[in-house]
Amino acid sequence: MSPRDWLSWMRWGGAAVPAFYDESYRLPLTGIESSVGIEPRGVDFTTWYLLEARALRSRDVHHPQPVGFADLARVHDAAYLESLGQPETLARIFATDPAEIPVDALLSNLRRVCGGTLAAARLAVARGGPVVNMAGGFHHAAPARGGGFCAVNDIAVALAALHADGFEGQAVVLDLDAHPPDGTAECLAGQKRAWIGSLSGSDWGALAPEVDETRVPAHTDDRTYLALLDGLLSRMPRPDVAFVIAGSDVLEGDRFGRVGLSLDGARRRDRAVARALRGIPSVWLPGGGYHRDAWKVFAGTVLVLAGQGRRRIKARYDPLSARYQHIARLLTREGATPLDEPITQEDLEGSLGLGGGRLQPRVLGYYTAQVLEYAFFRYGILSYVERLGYSRVRVQVGSVGEGDRMEVLGSAGGQEHLLVDCVVERRSLAGEPFLFVNWLSLRHPRARFGEGRQRLPGQDVPGLGLAREATEMLLLMAKRLSLTGVAFRPMWFHLAALARFRFRFLDPARQGRFEALLRDLKQVPVLEVSQALVDGQVRLNGEPYTWEPGDLVSRLEPTQEDAEATARERERCRFTWEPARLATGA
Repeated sequence: MSPRDWLSWMRWGGAAVPAFYDESYRLPLTGIESSVGIEPRGVDFTTWYLLEARALRSRDVHHPQPVGFADLARVHDAAYLESLGQPETLARIFATDPAEIPVDALLSNLRRVCGGTLAAARLAVARGGPVVNMAGGFHHAAPARGGGFCAVNDIAVALAALHADGFEGQAVVLDLDAHPPDGTAECLAGQKRAWIGSLSGSDWGALAPEVDETRVPAHTDDRTYLALLDGLLSRMPRPDVAFVIAGSDVLEGDRFGRVGLSLDGARRRDRAVARALRGIPSVWLPGGGYHRDAWKVFAGTVLVLAGQGRRRIKARYDPLSARYQHIARLLTREGATPLDEPITQEDLEGSLGLGGGRLQPRVLGYYTAQVLEYAFFRYGILSYVERLGYSRVRVQVGSVGEGDRMEVLGSAGGQEHLLVDCVVERRSLAGEPFLFVNWLSLRHPRARFGEGRQRLPGQDVPGLGLAREATEMLLLMAKRLSLTGVAFRPMWFHLAALARFRFRFLDPARQGRFEALLRDLKQVPVLEVSQALVDGQVRLNGEPYTWEPGDLVSRLEPTQEDAEATARERERCRFTWEPARLATGA
């Protein structure tokens, strides 16, 4: 901690920031990442990073209870609350297909996040300082409707509960999300001691008189935004309790936000608000965020509150990889790592033909079904799958012609379903040993394709949304087996596009053509590009182009790459999509 941060930390009294979080905060919507562009792991990323950075201490992270329906009913109409039990209502709010909605799991998620905001509000009033809820800020939810990924208004529910507890002071809602607080304005309409201040980049029409709304120009730079924020803070009444939506959708390039801040600008925003609210009970919430770095915005918010506001998050830091490596180290220290099981007496007797024992099947001669199931449990895979509605989840392993096979099966609707099907082998590529994935299918048979979730080439059912988790587990397996890394051969463009942040084509020229394809068709959704390639509607330098399924590799240790060869090929290639011309044979 720098001397400047130490002084800041001392000014806050040296107290840690309490936070509310639960692993069930992750939305149980498997297609929302590809169809809408929401990173469903964002809340987890922020929390994991802050724990590793020690900006949050484990003992200060509280697991909230789901809010009661009596609390919800203080704000929301009975008919609307009843409608939330229908998948069609939730599908409209979350911009997905009703078949994608696990109603009970999603409602449990919403009620628990709302319970976190309520518990944070009560704790903030009790301690007279800031408290964080790692999810929340559902400001588009009104008394009789939801929208914009907001089904219940957690701020209005928390404030109503405080009033029921006897709170009569001035309440302030400082909404710094990129979108206006239309739902919150409706929920708090007519409350004389509730002020809403908003700084947003969208014009959704006039809001209630209680709202002091400032609309910032599109792609506003940091300096202009901070000047507008100073004006808003100067008009804010002195609060007895404050709710802050430290919007994570304010970054330049956010898919739905139009503000344009840098990460540094968002951090300076939070420092200004924290100064204005010093000594005041306050609840801090992340709001929305649809940018690859959106999770870093609220992580920066909590760093500010913890007196570490000048600490920088490394540009290439991967919270999922860091989390899995942390768990692997914990398991190693426990002496119970699921990726290092010794040969059992049963195995030894079976291999020698003694005692009637049978050699247990092992993937790559190493991992038994029980070991893999324990690994899936410790890395959070099993609990997530169970939230999607599958029970009696089990793992089985064996061998097939292409290598060793791992299967995860789970029961739903009176039958057992194949959820994960993976075939791997050791394979030498360019003289180096890799864990080669011949086949990986992550299947969600309970979901259905629809307008909100279209079928990708090669899919028979929608996916589980666990591709990144699967990649990290395979990399840990490769490390345990002393291999160079993980490799696979993507048969479709979308598989390579989804893996591009961790994998590169082994052939530098092939990597160059792939980068050129991403560059030239970046405005076209990945699904449409993948299908266009299948349909022969993409051209390379004017000639029809067919997808090339070359070997993609992710190395455990970085090596010197032929960047010049990649760059030359990238600049040589120009891709175009001409569906109408090619479809008519012109």
